[in-house]
Amino acid sequence: MKIFKMTADYHTHTYHSDGHNSVRDNVIVAVEKGLTTIGITDHGFNHRLGGITHADVAELRAEITAVQKEFPQIKILLGIEANLLNLNGDIDLTAEDLKLFDYVILGIHYFTFGKGVKGSFIFNMRNLLWNTKKHRQRVTESYIKAMDNFPIKVIVHPNYATGCDVAMLANACKERGVLLEFNGKRVEYSADDVQALIDSEVGLIMGSDAHYSYNVGNVEVQREFLKNYPNFPLERFCNIKCED
Repeated sequence: MKIFKMTADYHTHTYHSDGHNSVRDNVIVAVEKGLTTIGITDHGFNHRLGGITHADVAELRAEITAVQKEFPQIKILLGIEANLLNLNGDIDLTAEDLKLFDYVILGIHYFTFGKGVKGSFIFNMRNLLWNTKKHRQRVTESYIKAMDNFPIKVIVHPNYATGCDVAMLANACKERGVLLEFNGKRVEYSADDVQALIDSEVGLIMGSDAHYSYNVGNVEVQREFLKNYPNFPLERFCNIKCED
């Protein structure tokens, strides 16, 4: 397999959610690694173990504006890692909230109760205890509802917190122009999933999911995973560059 490196990292965290560093800390590492773009995507409002507040969003935007002036050689974006809340496709963003961010990435996380508390509770409990084929299909259908109702750019770490039908999700993402992520903390695709990704021709992206600044731009987890698939079409990733 060819050696590759990340050119842009659209999935990083700061201390405004459950990260450990500042916007500036993340940007410094991104510049050192030669990235052209970095996105700050702290966890959404209903993440009970580290979601941001609306006050945090204002602070983040001000920090990004200041740091952008200091580092004009890299583009800094303000995104958010929103939470899929239930089987209805609800996420923890309103139409007004969407105006605050440059883009939205979406994933499932544990204990993200929100709209329809009863539905969210059942969703969380099923994710923990009933990872059946039927539940995975319903989760996938919920992802699709969310993509149809919100401007989602990336589905992050599929199969984390609960499984999904990767083939079904990949085809839906392909139709809607949504990217699927190979995550820097966990790549949880089976061999059948990998084949489904290849067959669907869905767009792919690598995200560091950095919670410490030194992990910005890191692709070691993805590189190790892809060693098992030496013929995987790397050109499908929109944010890596292969080296000779």
